[in-house]
Amino acid sequence: MNIYKLSHSFFIYFLLSIIFVQGQNGQDSIVVLQLFSGDTVIYNLSQSKTDHITGFKKKKNNDIWTFKIYPNNDVVFYTLKNQEKVWIYQPNPSQGNFLEISQMEKYTTGKKEAKYYYKPIRHFVSGIVFGSALGLIDTYEEGTGFLNKPNGFLSLATPLISTIIIRTKKHKLVRLSSMTENEVLQSHYKKGYISGKKIKNSVASAFGSLIGIIAIFILNN
Repeated sequence: MNIYKLSHSFFIYFLLSIIFVQGQNGQDSIVVLQLFSGDTVIYNLSQSKTDHITGFKKKKNNDIWTFKIYPNNDVVFYTLKNQEKVWIYQPNPSQGNFLEISQMEKYTTGKKEAKYYYKPIRHFVSGIVFGSALGLIDTYEEGTGFLNKPNGFLSLATPLISTIIIRTKKHKLVRLSSMTENEVLQSHYKKGYISGKKIKNSVASAFGSLIGIIAIFILNN
């Protein structure tokens, strides 16, 4: 048996072993991961190490499970079937983890709600208008007017420019020392929500401006 066949057999054996262990663990090892990105993931947890967790991630809208390793830096906590939360994140100022557990929980709640429920319609429409306007300007030729010159670099750069020009309103900074504990928690919730909004607004404005540019490109050809 050559090295290729040996390694291939070992890989198959390894996968079958993992699947067997997963089956043995059953439903008891299924948890819900809360990621720093705001995403939640249904996860069949196999092992929890000091720097990562391993297991199977369930694909959305179907019953397909894929092997996935998550670094601990990506996971805030995971929730067990009895709704108990097991925290991966731990406060540690030397590593940049300045928020307390309760504050981080509020921050991730805000970010998750923005990710799943906020709709950046205004930024999307603004992106379309902005993209169309810059697309028209890019086709302007003196003496003959608009739509008389091929789209150039300005059109290509419009999606990036739109994320810089069409911005999300900043969270107003306040002194936490002058706030009650509940006000501090609400402030961290707002920070998380605005962080999630900012990401969706940037994508929406870039996509909207791309649609505007494509529309002008079609009219110009």
